[in-house]
Amino acid sequence: MEHSGRRPDTAHLLRLARHLTDRDHRVLSLLRTHRVLTTPQIAQVAFTSHSRAVQRLRVLTGLGLVARFRPRRDRGSAPWHYVIDTIGAHVLAANDGTDVERSRVRQDRQLAVARSTHLEHRVGANGFFTALIAAARTGGRAELGEWLNATDTAERVDAHCGEWGIGLPHPDGYGHWAEGDRSVEFFLEWDTGTETHRQLTRKMERYADFTGAAVRAVPWVLFVFPTPRRETNARGALRRVEGVGRVPVATAHLSGAQDPNTAVWSPLSPSRGLDRVALIELVSVEVIV
Repeated sequence: MEHSGRRPDTAHLLRLARHLTDRDHRVLSLLRTHRVLTTPQIAQVAFTSHSRAVQRLRVLTGLGLVARFRPRRDRGSAPWHYVIDTIGAHVLAANDGTDVERSRVRQDRQLAVARSTHLEHRVGANGFFTALIAAARTGGRAELGEWLNATDTAERVDAHCGEWGIGLPHPDGYGHWAEGDRSVEFFLEWDTGTETHRQLTRKMERYADFTGAAVRAVPWVLFVFPTPRRETNARGALRRVEGVGRVPVATAHLSGAQDPNTAVWSPLSPSRGLDRVALIELVSVEVIV
């Protein structure tokens, strides 16, 4: 983990305040909320080019606002992964009017992110949302109006549904995507290919129970798979879950330059094959109740 080695003090924070941009604050806020983002992901949400992102992130690292690490790979090299550092957390706390001392970043927690066996999964899920933000930045009237991480999504679901007496789903995130006067809410299930079909069907059983108990329309459940074969096999398993017909669920396999807002989504419906529709078009898909 690369740190600047700086220790925060009042004078340093005041000097920083004069030089940080709104974009810097946005980057810091995203890192505080979503724990870790890569250089390409930060470029997607806040910069006009990858090179500009690299230059500015180098500055923010040197100022002690962010720290970075590069996971080992069997082949090739991974991009830099960024987490918020203590000074960055202090800056946000001062800006928000919260307790600066309580905002201190523990390096053991930074290391826990870097060494987590779930790092690839977390980064992949975050990348889904940063790709939507990138699409919105170039897509006219499109907008990712809300993005919740897994923890915040679970808290919201529990707050609204915790008394239902059922096993609640635990999505990898929640989003609200809008294009013009249409919008779609969704839960994200980011699959890396490591879960068994039984684990996938248990998830779907929870969503079926959740949908059956709900008193209002529930968000779409978006399963993203790493390969076409994995998607096809998983769809077969998911279709066998009792009550799945009432769950608004769609699947996709994403790779390379595919954008998640485009026609990559195949609703899981007995009357449909693998017809693909754009994310916003899911609002027009009929769900069997």
